Amino acid sequence: MIAAVLLAAQAATFAPPLDRPLSAVTETGRTDAGVTRRFTNARRIVFRRTATGYRAEVTIEPGPPATPGEEDLKAMFRAGFARIAGRTVVLHLDPAGRVSAIEEQEAIWKAFLDGIAALAPPGTDDLDRRRAGQIRAILAALAPMPPDRQRATIATLVEPLIAADIAAAGESPPRPIRVPAGSAFGTAQLDGIRVVRRQNGHLIVSVSAAGEVSQRTPAGQATGRVTLETMRRVDPATGLVLESRDSVRTELAGAAPATRLTVTTIHIP
Repeated sequence: MIAAVLLAAQAATFAPPLDRPLSAVTETGRTDAGVTRRFTNARRIVFRRTATGYRAEVTIEPGPPATPGEEDLKAMFRAGFARIAGRTVVLHLDPAGRVSAIEEQEAIWKAFLDGIAALAPPGTDDLDRRRAGQIRAILAALAPMPPDRQRATIATLVEPLIAADIAAAGESPPRPIRVPAGSAFGTAQLDGIRVVRRQNGHLIVSVSAAGEVSQRTPAGQATGRVTLETMRRVDPATGLVLESRDSVRTELAGAAPATRLTVTTIHIP
């Protein structure tokens, strides 16, 4: 009985503005070897009520094309989603905001893979062949993914913007946490601290984590340190993440630090 009450309260915490477009803009700045690159992508989202929860209509705004030869996994995903820019993706959500189904999922997945495939450089030199081979390897791993994992990937269009669980739980004292962080070494598991506090009517979720990582390279074993700082500003009335900031800094012995800052904001008219 208690569990049922808690689930009902959690479901009621997700109450997005209905039948009007929201704008979510993500800006990423990445500095590596002294060179900074910036990427911006935007999507328009309309939530509508259904008999079983909600319907989210997501339209990716057209943006500059990805550059062939980009190897960063996030760049590949940007290229994949850019292939469906201008097309409305319809996702069905349960009352707590979790994606339960996606209309025309098979066609959307194919377009997503086609977008990644387009990143393969057409050149024939050794570097281009190596990059093209890496993209083929990524596609070989993604293509046979089962429908539930395809759905989880496409669901990233909207699920990171929803935090009904945080809105329901409210403030939380500092506690230890272990989190993944993308870095120059790939994905590292970092130990850190998570805290949720109330500020100006919103819930602020902060995570600070750091750890030592290593990777074998042609020159030998490389070691470094990864530092992660994240912030989520959650509206407890709607369960939406109004602003998120993710900062990852990688420091490799003998090399300039590499940093990545990603900021996503939701604009509600």
